[in-house]
Amino acid sequence: MAEFFEWINRLLGVSGPEELFFHPVFLGFCIVVFIITFVKGWKFFYLVIAGILGGALISWYLYPQDTNDLRALLTYLGALASMAVVLVYFGFIRE
Repeated sequence: MAEFFEWINRLLGVSGPEELFFHPVFLGFCIVVFIITFVKGWKFFYLVIAGILGGALISWYLYPQDTNDLRALLTYLGALASMAVVLVYFGFIRE
């Protein structure tokens, strides 16, 4: 399995562990899969894709640059927790 993901990384030219989430091809693929699964009504598939895209977006904009900044860290963790609550609501509570 690790060889498969390393092959994808080499194919896309990704060298770092977090670069794949922000690669335009990967984001485009995730958006297309999200739209297809949303239209077909596959709830748990589109919630997983929404979690990946939301986590990448939150990490891109809110990940604290300074490791000593407690306020930025709490903002980042709060945004991730809020996204998790919304995904749980759409996945399990709202029918």
